[in-house]
Amino acid sequence: MIKENTKKYFLISFLITFIFSPAYAYAGPGSAIGIIIIIITVIAAFFSSILIKTFKLISKGLKRIKKSFSKNKKNSKK
Repeated sequence: MIKENTKKYFLISFLITFIFSPAYAYAGPGSAIGIIIIIITVIAAFFSSILIKTFKLISKGLKRIKKSFSKNKKNSKK
């Protein structure tokens, strides 16, 4: 009895796999949106890092200028 049921289920599952074609997923719009978001993120990270480096460079330059002016004022008072 068990062997007959097993044979039936095997035959049915075997036929189903060859009769019905698999459903192929269409990932066109989803993957395109993901790629666009990644590109925008990379570009934003690049420009933000340039902006941060520029800000730090300007900040260091202003500190050096301020330090040199404070040294000049101290030397001129003596």
